[in-house]
Amino acid sequence: MIEINETIYKQIAALLLAEIGEKDYFNGTIEYDTEEFYSSLTCTLIICRDPESSEILSILPIWWDYDIALCDGLQLNDFSWAELDRYLVNKKG
Repeated sequence: MIEINETIYKQIAALLLAEIGEKDYFNGTIEYDTEEFYSSLTCTLIICRDPESSEILSILPIWWDYDIALCDGLQLNDFSWAELDRYLVNKKG
């Protein structure tokens, strides 16, 4: 099983936030490649924003799938949306 570490979560979060931009809804795929593997996150998301500042308050995943592939096929991984969410939204308080 391939373990997803903090660095990978941060980089996937940055890619996803760049794709989301100013949208309130996202349906698509982002790709994250390393020298060791190719991966993709396909998801459908509702982005809840502060009405005054447009800052992201939360991201609600309707559906998501994270796949990792090596040259010999798909690999099991320990990806967690809850862990990724830590890097998507600035938690205050």
